[in-house]
Amino acid sequence: MLPGALVVKAFNHLSASLLANPIAEGGKRVLFVSGEHPAAKQKLAALIEKLGVFSIDLGTLEQGGLAQFPGGPLPALNLVKHN
Repeated sequence: MLPGALVVKAFNHLSASLLANPIAEGGKRVLFVSGEHPAAKQKLAALIEKLGVFSIDLGTLEQGGLAQFPGGPLPALNLVKHN
């Protein structure tokens, strides 16, 4: 539908109120990233890191994207990474 687009899925499994507070319980909140294009995922992961959040690459849209949809194991899961 969008020729040449590099689709990456992220930012949609946590509520806006949680995303507004990237530091929690002494660690960084975790966002999941999925997509078919490694370079696009790396750019998005760098942006996520600049926002003070930790990213986890879940693989392709088929692999990781489905895990983030309603009914999957990850929606609304609020993880915190401690150093």
